[in-house]
Amino acid sequence: MKKNLEIHPGDLVKVYTKIKEGDKERIAPFQGIIIKIRGSGISRTITVRKISAGIGIERIFPIENKEMITKIEIKKKGKTRRAKLTYLRQRKGKKLKIKDAVSAPASKASKKPSETDEEIPGDSDPGQEPVEKA
Repeated sequence: MKKNLEIHPGDLVKVYTKIKEGDKERIAPFQGIIIKIRGSGISRTITVRKISAGIGIERIFPIENKEMITKIEIKKKGKTRRAKLTYLRQRKGKKLKIKDAVSAPASKASKKPSETDEEIPGDSDPGQEPVEKA
């Protein structure tokens, strides 16, 4: 597992956990949305929520437990304005969606005007007289 894992509430993650059944071991994936991160350092945990057959399932994973968690895979980055997304417990269907975290579009103020941005005669309002440039 990576040391500097950049996960935030709202991210869609797939957590691979080791499950011991008798003398056998297998790895089971759990895919869901991170709704809560608590603690720091070695006691840091994440709460992951998924909907399975119409029923919400939440699991709490200790991030630093190497024996339990083999890997955490980030499927999609989510954009949220809150640290705890517990309000998602009451939501169903499309209302449960979280916006994707994508780079913001460039603002108009940062655009450089080019020399070809001149007024074309005939493109102005018909009620106004054309202004000549000196």
